[in-house]
Amino acid sequence: MTINLEEQVKLLVELQGLDTHIFRLEDELGSIPEKIKAREDHFNDKTINLKKLEDGFKALQVKRKEREGDLEAKESTAKKYQAQMYQAKTNKEYTAFQEEIARTKADSSLIEEDIIKIFDQIESENKKIGEEKSFLKTEEVKLNEEKKKLIEDAGRIKTELERVKAERITLTGKIDKKILTKYERTSGNRDGLAIVPVANGSCQGCFRILPAQVINEIRMNTKLVVCENCARILYIEE
Repeated sequence: MTINLEEQVKLLVELQGLDTHIFRLEDELGSIPEKIKAREDHFNDKTINLKKLEDGFKALQVKRKEREGDLEAKESTAKKYQAQMYQAKTNKEYTAFQEEIARTKADSSLIEEDIIKIFDQIESENKKIGEEKSFLKTEEVKLNEEKKKLIEDAGRIKTELERVKAERITLTGKIDKKILTKYERTSGNRDGLAIVPVANGSCQGCFRILPAQVINEIRMNTKLVVCENCARILYIEE
């Protein structure tokens, strides 16, 4: 069977277009899990601030309990001094207990002020936590919407990929087996780009200037002509 080389080259150019499209679709499809992970990581980074606020809130609660314990201890000490004061046998002892009671009550007042400040801080931090939770809820909704869209994109790309691959199978059935083998070997060795046009006298695969004889051989359409530098199949666009 006589091979119409000009027609075969046109089929190879069409095949190259399909393969380039397939490569782009597969690359796009492969990047979707990474995009989803990047968005999840970005959201998780935003939750760090909430964790810090919650840890700070817990620390304040612990501090409040400690100061309340200190206040109880001071009040207990004051009561003990009060009882001992009434049992004092001399004015000097009585006065000494009074002074201790006064110091203990002064300490208690300072602790009470401390506790009030801690309560204010707790209230403030609790408000911030509420605001941060509200913010993260909005961000989570946004994240889920983005993930849903990416998953839908993946479905659309898979459908398109199946269609183009089916089209490729039909097309390769029209190409001479030896020519197809040459194309696929070159494609594998040249990052998926097996056939390139000639423009301004140079190969558009490696941009090396071609001898006039090579360009004439391409025009003759008697054999497949390849670039001596990059080994890609050459053709001249109509």
